[in-house]
Amino acid sequence: MIEITTSNSTNVNELLFAFGNLPAEVKVITMTTPTPPSFHQNKNGSHDAFTLIELLAVITIIGILAGLTLGAAGAVRRHGATSTAKAEVAALQAACDRYFADNSAYPVGTADPGTNTPAGATTLFTSLLGSENLTIAPTSKRYFEPKPAMVYTNVSPNFFIDPWGNAYGYNSDGTNAPLVWSTAGTTKGETNKWITSWPQM
Repeated sequence: MIEITTSNSTNVNELLFAFGNLPAEVKVITMTTPTPPSFHQNKNGSHDAFTLIELLAVITIIGILAGLTLGAAGAVRRHGATSTAKAEVAALQAACDRYFADNSAYPVGTADPGTNTPAGATTLFTSLLGSENLTIAPTSKRYFEPKPAMVYTNVSPNFFIDPWGNAYGYNSDGTNAPLVWSTAGTTKGETNKWITSWPQM
């Protein structure tokens, strides 16, 4: 009995030809499947591993990409908050003008533009909404319909807040056009970064 072992099916006929015309019962052909090399196995059969420098390079690249992504996301959020605040300041100013058209006076508020306390903001809220709370039906004409996220409801009366969670500032003596502003999440003294209803110098 002749046993032929090969890992290549194309060699079978060649191997049989080499033995000549043998009876069928003595021909046994065994096909073997070559074992694939394991991951990171080199030609010598030994296993390679990542070097420390390769690992550090990959980690550094991942860190740089993550930093760029987070930085861009932060810039997009800041830009979105700024755009929202500008739109809300303009909307509050327009609501004050509608209030003036009906009452011949603006809501009176005495908030100091340097403190951003809600004193003037609560006056503005009650005057424009006709009630002290967003969920209470107005007792007078409503001049402004805020989004729920724009209203701080944990105290009564409520007041308007900007996208950074601070009270919108408001100041008017009732006769002159009111000042409406957002501190844009800045610390005290950075008035050049405020978002205001008056022209910035």
